[in-house]
Amino acid sequence: MKLLLFSFLPQVAEHATYISALKKVGSVQSLLLTMDPEAYKLGQEIGAFDAVKDILPEQSKIDVADKELSETTQSLRDLEDRIGSCFINRDILMDRYFRGQQRLDLDLNTVPLIWTGARTKRFMYLIYKRLEEEIAAFDPDFIFLETSYAPGRMAWRLAHERGIPAGVFMPVRFWPERLYLETGIGYDWRQARIAYNEMTDRPMKGAELSKVKQRLQTFIHEKEKPVYMQTDHAKGSPGFLMRLHPARLLASLNIWLGKRAGTYRRNPRVLPGKVFSPLAKYVRYRAGLKSKRYLLTHQASFETYRTKKYAIYLLHVQPELTVEEMAFDYQDQVNTLRNILASLPADMYLVVKEHSPMLGYRPLEVYSQLVHMPGIIIADTHEDSHKLITHASVVVTLTGTVALEAVLYGIPAIVLGSVYFDSFNGIYKPENLSELKKLLSNPEKLSAATEEDALRTLGSLLRASKPGIPARIDVRSQEIDLESAKVMMLELESLAKDS
Repeated sequence: MKLLLFSFLPQVAEHATYISALKKVGSVQSLLLTMDPEAYKLGQEIGAFDAVKDILPEQSKIDVADKELSETTQSLRDLEDRIGSCFINRDILMDRYFRGQQRLDLDLNTVPLIWTGARTKRFMYLIYKRLEEEIAAFDPDFIFLETSYAPGRMAWRLAHERGIPAGVFMPVRFWPERLYLETGIGYDWRQARIAYNEMTDRPMKGAELSKVKQRLQTFIHEKEKPVYMQTDHAKGSPGFLMRLHPARLLASLNIWLGKRAGTYRRNPRVLPGKVFSPLAKYVRYRAGLKSKRYLLTHQASFETYRTKKYAIYLLHVQPELTVEEMAFDYQDQVNTLRNILASLPADMYLVVKEHSPMLGYRPLEVYSQLVHMPGIIIADTHEDSHKLITHASVVVTLTGTVALEAVLYGIPAIVLGSVYFDSFNGIYKPENLSELKKLLSNPEKLSAATEEDALRTLGSLLRASKPGIPARIDVRSQEIDLESAKVMMLELESLAKDS
């Protein structure tokens, strides 16, 4: 099994975990590609990979004359014709790193303009040519990558063109200790959609049906939250004392003064060191604290609106693949909420709840715009979302699994973006704002999912997944156990055989 891994710095250790585990259960040859000298160094030091290469272009190759730029854009256009899709500009625009705003608390006024249209397209051209070269030479059976940034999407497209499966193992919502191999460019979960549609001809019976019924009852009784909500990340930006922890201070100094900061003109994932100076970080901390306090001041307790008719929208973490890519047309969440509110009948309110991981990161301006929209109620960030969902007339989301939770509770849901469950019973997918207005004009007439639909939803996720625990060191810090590694190897071998 030949595995190519296209990794960024925080992901190298995760990919090393996969390779180490898979080598215990099968024959594996691995190649790690990075776009970062520090990631390259880490990949070599870990020693899990058979070969490590850094494909980050030199600055001299990015900053070229107009004639070469013209040839570059023509080559990218030819690639689009070959692939059969206009994707270069869209992939660049959905990439938070080219925009210079890796987090919403970074004021763009403090970030120098580095990635102009010309430099960005030149960079993508150089990455495209090098990736194509490495993929052809190594001829992998599978490519581990994420599509949350433009170079990763380029790698996916080139692999897809050659018939090479590419993607990542993911945990499965509602089913702890199960994994799913995602090979789509977004969170397509194709096998889950297939399993859902096949449920009509192959309904659940016996032990499988009993297992799914028990899972539904457990979810409702325990009011389960996603796994990542149990991590420090879910608490939002760290407090002042937490920021003074020696390990955090040392990491901050490295980001500010380290060698990696000097690569910012050729690495879109790196910003100039001055953006992370103690003064700049303190300014962001103070702004985040002010934003958080403003939000807390304008939150309403559940008892003040529990008897009112309302639609609910849970703000998404941003920037994030599920927003900028899967809900590209609706990524301006303030404007989206304005349209949702404007579509509701006069006797309904719109309850908006912040996602706790964004506390201290979302700019105050976002909250002030929401507060001054008559008809919006800001829910307590720490209010139980299950309670909010079950009392709502309708749930509206971009691509959030809150829509699946609504299905399990029998509450109608509207999904604005493109995600695998947008065609499930009980979920509506408007194709434009006109259709959204029609759906929201009388939410009480929308059909909710039945208990049978809820079971079908859970059953499809069960059938599409396998037992095991994927390595996601940003969410949980476990090693892959031997049984999980065996399952993963079988999945990869099956894909390689089919391709």
